[in-house]
Amino acid sequence: MRRPTARLALAAFAALALVVTAIAVQLGVSRPATAAAGQTAAVNGGPETFTQQLPTGGASQYTTPLERCHTSPSYPLAGRNPILDEPLTTSFTANVPLSVSVRADSTTGYGLRELVFTNRSGKPVHLDCGVLVFLAPSGSDQHHYGASQPFGHPQQDFVEVKRGDGTSYYIARLGFHDVALPQRGIDPGHTWVYKLGGPNQGAVPLETTRDSIRFTADLTVSSNTDLVKKYGTTRYAN
Repeated sequence: MRRPTARLALAAFAALALVVTAIAVQLGVSRPATAAAGQTAAVNGGPETFTQQLPTGGASQYTTPLERCHTSPSYPLAGRNPILDEPLTTSFTANVPLSVSVRADSTTGYGLRELVFTNRSGKPVHLDCGVLVFLAPSGSDQHHYGASQPFGHPQQDFVEVKRGDGTSYYIARLGFHDVALPQRGIDPGHTWVYKLGGPNQGAVPLETTRDSIRFTADLTVSSNTDLVKKYGTTRYAN
């Protein structure tokens, strides 16, 4: 009696194992695929040394140079955006010493694409009124600033320029208001991040975004107004 019982138990166990395997396979087939997060290697851009004039004035003193980008009109363009006729940047460029990598929590569908900059100089970089240009998937529905050190009240002048192939140029002038000078920049070795959320992340490889980046810091307290006028930005709040 024991031998047939043992055979029946083994047969039942084998059948159960087949069922479990079939369920596992089915779950593997039917479960939505989750894109792996990714991050590029960091690359350097900009000169090894730089000179930057710093604005005078205090927080909330709106007529002083410190608050020069606290408000801005929008600059709508009447015709074709000139960036569509400019060659795509294929190597990260900047006018201050930075390195940059690009990371994402999805590389196919909807995701957050982050441009991670590090100040590789020996002194702070003033970011207020700096202009960022880069290529990324079209249709961003969120775009904002972050940093590894205290910062306050960031806002931006922003425009997305669609290329018609699922990719877009993004132009943003960073702006801060009502905070002291140190909260408008980045210290040596610290990072700041520009985050862009949107669909169809597979339309542009992370490396392509990284290599398309141009960053123009405001070195002369001129506010980079010529660039936002040229590209037709819209003023966004905090």
